[in-house]
Amino acid sequence: MAATHPAENDARPDHAAVTRAWIAVVILTAVMTAGSGAVSLARYHKLESGWSWDLAYYNQWFWKLVHGQLKGLTVRPASAYAIEGPQLWKMNYLAPVRLVIAPIYALAPDPRTLLVIQCVIFWWVIPAAFGLVLAESRSVPLALGAAFLVPLSGLLWPLVWNDFRELQLALPFVLHTVQGVRQRSVRLAALGVTVLLACRQEFAVMIATFGFLPPAREESLSRTIAWRQALTLLGAAWFLFAFFGYLAFVVGRFAPDHYLNQFQGPRASIPETLRTSTETLLFGLGCWAILALFAPRVFVLAIPWIWGICSARWANRVLETTSWHHVRYTLPATSLVLAAGLVGYARIGRWLLARKHGMLLLMGFLIGCAAVNLESAFDTIGRLERKPPNYSAAELEEIWGWIQAVRPDEGVIADYTVTAPLSSRQRLYSYILEDNLPPGFPNLDRGIGWLFVKNDSPFLRGAHLTGFETVHHGRVLTILHRVP
Repeated sequence: MAATHPAENDARPDHAAVTRAWIAVVILTAVMTAGSGAVSLARYHKLESGWSWDLAYYNQWFWKLVHGQLKGLTVRPASAYAIEGPQLWKMNYLAPVRLVIAPIYALAPDPRTLLVIQCVIFWWVIPAAFGLVLAESRSVPLALGAAFLVPLSGLLWPLVWNDFRELQLALPFVLHTVQGVRQRSVRLAALGVTVLLACRQEFAVMIATFGFLPPAREESLSRTIAWRQALTLLGAAWFLFAFFGYLAFVVGRFAPDHYLNQFQGPRASIPETLRTSTETLLFGLGCWAILALFAPRVFVLAIPWIWGICSARWANRVLETTSWHHVRYTLPATSLVLAAGLVGYARIGRWLLARKHGMLLLMGFLIGCAAVNLESAFDTIGRLERKPPNYSAAELEEIWGWIQAVRPDEGVIADYTVTAPLSSRQRLYSYILEDNLPPGFPNLDRGIGWLFVKNDSPFLRGAHLTGFETVHHGRVLTILHRVP
């Protein structure tokens, strides 16, 4: 079976040139990790997490795991079909990757450790992009150009700053899997597939479709069918039996039905979805959305993911609101469009290099791609910065002082925005939703020692405040401590 674009020149690039390029890629990856990690930690300190309640859940989950407490989760986010905990093994998603992360977290149990872990793994997308383009093009300059273009992509920035999410850890491994499947590398494909399945169940669906990725070079029909069957069956089996079986066991027999029902809600009209999709692709992914058109058999796998997210949960304008953390749902579409864009980029780059003055043409091509991606990055980050801050600098200093005064054994009821720093406590609740309240509410046991409440919340009125004194009343937040 002939590949869509068979390689014109399979000569291996110079080993020394590849080594030098890899050194540059590693340095770039380290710089991006350090830079985005510093911003993530600064956002955490400003209480500007994407969704602090979710970060609080992850931190409390890991904190209890490394301390040997397999029950007693009090931070319990809810989904359309289940609610987390209170046992650690009862989760809304199937994400075994947590068990790999736990030993690292145990070295420094803190929400900031999770933020750093995400930054480190996320930017592995740079060497993954370099490897994919090098395999597709056999050109070191072309692959190195791709590595420097990837960090300029707009949507990657809110994704890496969006707290800790297993979903977002998968980005580099989507590229590894695409490379492994197209190059027919069993080892690389197996690595990518294993990590993707460990991240979240959505990737099982993606893996099932990878059987339709065209090979990079000609091969026999029997080999194509073998790869297709293996990937399709593996993805389908993991989703239907591993994930649905897990849900039925820990949540209830009808949980798989409820999971599927959440995708049947109201949708945007076709014209509106087309507008949202176009805006998300061009302003979110820049040149990769255009270059993906030159790898149509890869790009077509992204279309259902793009349509699904842009018809319901996402538009770029959401970045300007408190719901910007929903950017995580764009990860599957983002990763597939990026993969298709890199393959298309490699094809165009090889064509340019084969022309007269090929290196000059390539430089112009790279400058054009960088300009488009920079516009994408400025637009995306600009939208994110339009969201007003939660707290002033003066009030932040006061709030952090009282957060540090809370002992690990004291129970807390808090507004979502301050829950992540308080989550290394035995008991943390919130007053936002009824499911977040402590058992027995409105009667609060003596173990609940602190309340962190927004000034405009009705929670500040009621008999449950008896026995508490106000220790801080700021422009936004009121903090109360139980009188000894």
